[in-house]
Amino acid sequence: MISQTSEYALRAVVILAQMPQVPAAAQEIAEATQVPVGYLQKVLRMLARAGILDAQRGAGGGFSLAKLPSAISVLDVLAATDSSISRIEKCPLGIDGHTKLCSVHRLLDNEIAHAERVFGATSIADLVNDFRPLCDARQVIPLSSPEAQAQRPDKTD
Repeated sequence: MISQTSEYALRAVVILAQMPQVPAAAQEIAEATQVPVGYLQKVLRMLARAGILDAQRGAGGGFSLAKLPSAISVLDVLAATDSSISRIEKCPLGIDGHTKLCSVHRLLDNEIAHAERVFGATSIADLVNDFRPLCDARQVIPLSSPEAQAQRPDKTD
């Protein structure tokens, strides 16, 4: 649904939201987000052009949020990385005479609209407040382990 560029941008913005008012070097952000630094630099420049990040050159420089995390939505970050959500407004098949969406395309558009609302209503602060290192291999609990089994809801047979 979103591009790899957008995911990288979201990772970077969440990391920067955890370091308010402290500019971070691209290398530091790359290490924290597990994103190649060369690619991340392009993403960070995109975010700066969109007004989501401030970029400071020189010693002590780096990238920081241009706004409060509560004032930046996930949708803002997606739009900055050209991953805006495309709604289905007319028949995607281009069939003449189709003036209304068929039931399948209406269902798809309704779900796209829902995702757009959720992304627009979710701030970076929301993500930071609920942040857990999901990709940290040291945190992974095998599904068959007793710890994972204990966290599962009781099954009814």
